Amino acid sequence: MNNFSMSVKSANDIIVIMPNGYVNDLGAEKLERACEQFFDKGLKKIVINFSDVQFINSIGASVFTSVVQKTLEYSSVLCFTNMKKIHRDVFDMLGITKHVRVFKDERDALNFLKDTE
Repeated sequence: MNNFSMSVKSANDIIVIMPNGYVNDLGAEKLERACEQFFDKGLKKIVINFSDVQFINSIGASVFTSVVQKTLEYSSVLCFTNMKKIHRDVFDMLGITKHVRVFKDERDALNFLKDTE
C-alpha cells in the first residue's frame, strides 16, 4: 500500500495541501518537506485537507508532530479539514490537534484564515 500523492493549490496567501491515499512515513515526509518549503518562502497559513486520505499509519501520524513543531517555530497557522473520525481520534491522542485548528471543511478553514494576520 504505497499509493500516496499530493496536490497543492493556493488562495492568496493561503496554501492548501491535499494528500491522497495512504499517508505512511514517506507520504508524511513529503508533506513535511512541502510545508517547510512554504514556511521558508514566508507563507504562514497552511490548510491540509484530509478528504482523500484513506489511511495514516503510526509513523505517518508521528511525522505530523514535526510539521506542528515547524508551524510553531515559524509562527504559522496550520489547519486540518475533512478529517475522518479515526484520524481525528489518533491526532487527538497524539496531542497534535492542540496546536492546529480543525475545521469540518476547507471552506471554513479558508474563511478563518482570511481574517488572521
